[in-house]
Amino acid sequence: MNLSDSSFLCLDIGTSGVRGIAHRIRSGHLVKSAMHEMASFDTVFALKSVIDELEHQIGDHFDSAYITGNFGPTVFKISPKVKNWKGEHKITQSDISSMISQITPPENYFPLHIIPLRYETPSIPKLYTPIGFVDTGVTAIFGTIFYSSETMNNILSMLHAAHIQPYSFYDPQFLQNSVHHEKKKVELYIDFGAQYTSVSIWLDNGPIFLKKIPFGGTDITNDICDKLNITFDEAERIKRNVGSLMPKEMDRFTPADTAYDFSRADINNIIVPNILEICEKIKESCTEPLKHTTPNKIIISGGGAEIEAIRDFIENIFAIPVENSQHVASVQALSEYIWNQELPHRKAYEARINRINGLTNRILSIFKPRNKKKKVRFIPILPSTLCFDMKKAETYTMFRAGGISMIHVDIMDGLYVENIRGSIAELKYIRAHTGAHLHVHLMTESPDVWAADAIKAGANTIIVSTNTSGVRSAIRLIQASGRRAGVALNPDSSIEILKPVIKEIDEIMVMTVMPGAAGQEFEDKCLKKISALAATRKKYGLKYLISVDGGINAETAQKCWAAGADLLVSGSYLAKSTDFPLAVQSLLRQRN
Repeated sequence: MNLSDSSFLCLDIGTSGVRGIAHRIRSGHLVKSAMHEMASFDTVFALKSVIDELEHQIGDHFDSAYITGNFGPTVFKISPKVKNWKGEHKITQSDISSMISQITPPENYFPLHIIPLRYETPSIPKLYTPIGFVDTGVTAIFGTIFYSSETMNNILSMLHAAHIQPYSFYDPQFLQNSVHHEKKKVELYIDFGAQYTSVSIWLDNGPIFLKKIPFGGTDITNDICDKLNITFDEAERIKRNVGSLMPKEMDRFTPADTAYDFSRADINNIIVPNILEICEKIKESCTEPLKHTTPNKIIISGGGAEIEAIRDFIENIFAIPVENSQHVASVQALSEYIWNQELPHRKAYEARINRINGLTNRILSIFKPRNKKKKVRFIPILPSTLCFDMKKAETYTMFRAGGISMIHVDIMDGLYVENIRGSIAELKYIRAHTGAHLHVHLMTESPDVWAADAIKAGANTIIVSTNTSGVRSAIRLIQASGRRAGVALNPDSSIEILKPVIKEIDEIMVMTVMPGAAGQEFEDKCLKKISALAATRKKYGLKYLISVDGGINAETAQKCWAAGADLLVSGSYLAKSTDFPLAVQSLLRQRN
């Protein structure tokens, strides 16, 4: 990969559509990223549409393309291989390669991934790698994922028709495991695809089971076609729009589509039995491996992962916690995997550039007068992610241009407030694209559970909401992890409720609008709370910061500064401004 100036493309090619992520690289850094998807059973059309749109967004042609998706039938095989020598022998890479070459693929299949599951020698029962050890023999166990040669040739033909030369191919669940797997955990991956439902079980060292069940979303669509006598395209469209595994009383009286007289309940009465059948097939296929191990977590993905309430549905059937990584999980995992694989090269490239720049600067410094280093001014303004598209690279560039060093991330679970906005997945994405301080407000029930996930995702400050159970334990958890912990005070809440924790917390965030939505009017009555908290802090020598969130604009910002605020969160005002850096400056404390 050319780290100085290039672009690369990641594609997830499915039966019913194509998803793509593109990145532009300059000087070893991602400077522009774009994502696009096209739902269509015409794969060549979908490929061309996605590629054209991503080239337009990136502004460049792609130097390399990496592919994942539905590569057709698969076979998973665990192969033990043994190599012995007459005397002691220093084990080399050539010895391992020789053992790998002995793996025989099934007829008309080829190996896509060969994963070493275990190495041992007569002297050492378990090795991460035997290379460099001296012994009389070595035993290796490999897990190999084979794919159909015929299907892969068809995919290559489609890529060539779309003028794409693929660099390499990856199994979707191999990629997802590389991104999501937690050490010392057993994880069951389920991908609900259009043609297949893919299932695999992974341990720390690799997969112990992988299978594709030939039953998927198109089978459900065909069932809807047959039972309701409509076309496949119409059945697919309606299924995507109204499919749900959470029955509602009004579904019987709500039309599934204005063009037809059947109800939402009629559609979902077809979908639910099919999903149950898929789950039974999964259980049946996993019977043998599940005798020996129990997964700690199920991770679901694919188009079927978009069906309403599927996470709870699967969790109830399998009695195992479920994480929904959504339909874009495979292409996102591919993008992250490829970029992570380049890490050693990126570090070497950066070190080389730093050496060159250092030498250049030393030479130039001979001819320049020495000036005092300019102190970087801290900007106490936090843009709220609710009002910005955090998938666009331009957003991060704009934040840097405005001098922003802290970003406010709202996460709503739909229980503490009505809306569901933000997510741990979004927080991970933001952390992967910025080094800024991430200031996370959990508008959720069970704050200790959400806080643990936010810590793993890279949050620096975590604000929990009052009137929820487990606030104190959440604060202790956050601070034990080395993060800053705070509490949000709603407009209708008294500061008296903070007494049990006020000496422990690092921050109090005063909400000047009711939590749950952006763009509300500032409530002036909350200024008294800011003043009271500032006075309490001074009187008792406490260390907490006071932040304010809700309705912040150029006018209300000055009121908050005057009352004693330290940080301001602004969403709609900054997002609607035509000049972001100027809007940030207008929110700063104005000196008379």
